[in-house]
Amino acid sequence: MDVRNDPTAAEAVETFPAPPRVRPSRVWGRRLAEDRAELARFWPVVQNMVVQELRVRYQRSFMGFLWTLVNPLLMMFTLSVVFSTLMKMDKVGGDGGGSYTLYILAGMVPWTFLAGSIGEASTCIIQNEALIRKIYVPKLVFPLVRVLINLVTGLLSLAALFLLLLPIGARPSPAMLFLPVAVVLLFAFTLGLSLLVATANTFFRDCGHLVGIFIQAWYFATPIIYPTSQFEERAWLFWLNPAFYFVEMFHAVLYAGALPQLSIVAIAAALAAVSLGIGYAAFKANEDKMVFRL
Repeated sequence: MDVRNDPTAAEAVETFPAPPRVRPSRVWGRRLAEDRAELARFWPVVQNMVVQELRVRYQRSFMGFLWTLVNPLLMMFTLSVVFSTLMKMDKVGGDGGGSYTLYILAGMVPWTFLAGSIGEASTCIIQNEALIRKIYVPKLVFPLVRVLINLVTGLLSLAALFLLLLPIGARPSPAMLFLPVAVVLLFAFTLGLSLLVATANTFFRDCGHLVGIFIQAWYFATPIIYPTSQFEERAWLFWLNPAFYFVEMFHAVLYAGALPQLSIVAIAAALAAVSLGIGYAAFKANEDKMVFRL
């Protein structure tokens, strides 16, 4: 929809970059370059959406933005207390012998980011139907915004975790310098899946409901609240779980205080590249059809 001839969109046009004057290239290399340039033009819009969402989410609460730190920590400590009581797991044997609380915290930080991003991205195109019909915004912006919002929350949760490392038995080590690499790989993997579910749910609305069920099942299939050492005979099954490699990187760095195995990092990098490639290709192949399904 061309808003340049729409008088009702005049105010919005003043705050948004103009739409492209040429049709996107069908050559994937050129299309990737065009999208990169277009996202650079719309980056102030992305930043504004992220900031506004975080402000609106906490603007009328007493603690405000502090809930981005307190909420995940309360959930993690609840899980820690419940499972350490029910399963008598004060220590996690075989994985460094450290605190069970630290083991859960180290796994919940990446998982919360992954699950929150995918869940919110599944409906991001549908929820922004009014904006998409009113003015030109690259549709790629909407899933990216959802992932960035959860990334900000995840990084703040990680910062809060660092404040608790020593009290809960962590061992600070040079291996923690690997965390930015782990975050980048997890971000690429999550963004790819978010693009995929955003595309699927726009065309098939049942996908939004299935995503929630799938994430819940995926959570219990990932070693977050239990260590892999409890399943020595069937440990190979975890290698079939894509989230395993990303969670294990955080476990290795934050819990064991060591660099993750090279094989785990290599597989995580491959999964991130495949996820981002498939998600981007699926999203761009169906981008022009989305407006007809809203």
